[in-house]
Amino acid sequence: MNSNLKSAGVAHAEPARGFYRVAIVGATSLKGKEIAEVLDERNFPSSEVKLLDDDESLGQLEALKDEITFIQGVRAEQFEHVDFTFFASDADCTRKNWKQVQKSGSAIVDLSYALEDESGAVVRAPWVERQLGHVFTPELQPGPAVAAHPISVVLALLLVRIQAAMSVRRAVATVFEPASEHG
Repeated sequence: MNSNLKSAGVAHAEPARGFYRVAIVGATSLKGKEIAEVLDERNFPSSEVKLLDDDESLGQLEALKDEITFIQGVRAEQFEHVDFTFFASDADCTRKNWKQVQKSGSAIVDLSYALEDESGAVVRAPWVERQLGHVFTPELQPGPAVAAHPISVVLALLLVRIQAAMSVRRAVATVFEPASEHG
């Protein structure tokens, strides 16, 4: 994780001893598991990571760092005192729960692409922003930060690099999503 996250405007600006409390909604999905792995691999400074998912996954055991934890239900009280909430769930679950997460004061990172049309949401593609020479300063409040879809990031990077060599007047792409995008 980028160390700039510490300076981001998070509601719980003073995390306990420099550590953040994190929730992952959709923790049993491939995306949710990958988020947990990346947070662990990059030594994200977290004191607590809550793994949340729908009723079908409740009580399921998951390994997180060097500990075993249970998948818990997505309920409003789960988001109290949480600094960051990652939505790796399906779009319906994200739309159903994001308002209660926002009310709790948690910063929202939407990886389900469900919130891109919500008022105040910002679609971000840090890799593309860096390629264009924009300064990357994460703003995770007040609205949700929606990660740009990976295919749009790849297409944007290709077009930026082509544009550096020659003028691009038009680009057309046909994209087929993998079945895994839909569970």
